[in-house]
Amino acid sequence: MVFRRLFQPQLTSLLRQYCDKKPPQEYFNREGDRGMSKTLTSETLPKDSKIFDAIGATEELLSHIGLAREYAQEAEHEYSDKLKRIQTIIIDLSTAISRSNDQAKKIISKNYTKELEDWILEYSKQLPPPEQYIIPGGGIPSASLHVARAVCRRTERVIVPLVKEGHLHNEALIYLNRLSDFLFIVSRMAAKLDKRTESIYIPKPDEKVQAQ
Repeated sequence: MVFRRLFQPQLTSLLRQYCDKKPPQEYFNREGDRGMSKTLTSETLPKDSKIFDAIGATEELLSHIGLAREYAQEAEHEYSDKLKRIQTIIIDLSTAISRSNDQAKKIISKNYTKELEDWILEYSKQLPPPEQYIIPGGGIPSASLHVARAVCRRTERVIVPLVKEGHLHNEALIYLNRLSDFLFIVSRMAAKLDKRTESIYIPKPDEKVQAQ
């Protein structure tokens, strides 16, 4: 009697559905435990190779821009949508790097760079001319953009060898160079929107400062 009650048709059906379910997707695998990983072209390379160094740099840049976008949204700054647009292009760039040994290389569109240039011109009309050296700060949204810009500069340096060796199209380098310019000007825009005063470094009369 107890056995029959326990295994009613409805319960049996539920048990069968549970058993038929596929196990949840694993959040880890052991393929990279020996310091090797695969690109999108299935090429196995050391994790400290130029390719994965560049991919890692783009991931850091993507994350820092994501953090800057969150701060922008909290402050209700209108440029947050532009940052999200940039994130999608950085993902395209990371994909292009991962496929860099493929004959059919993914090329970063020149339209992306033109888009950045248009935004730079748009914001530059709303800002005073930049001083020789602006000390990063000006509120959390502005400071987070300065950090993203520094990471962008490093990403640019990391992919230079890939461009020189013909693994990556030069337009990727041009895009990152223009992106650092955009992040600089939008950091100034963030300070203005938050009504924060920019801190300026004033060198000695006989001293030269490396341009930002």
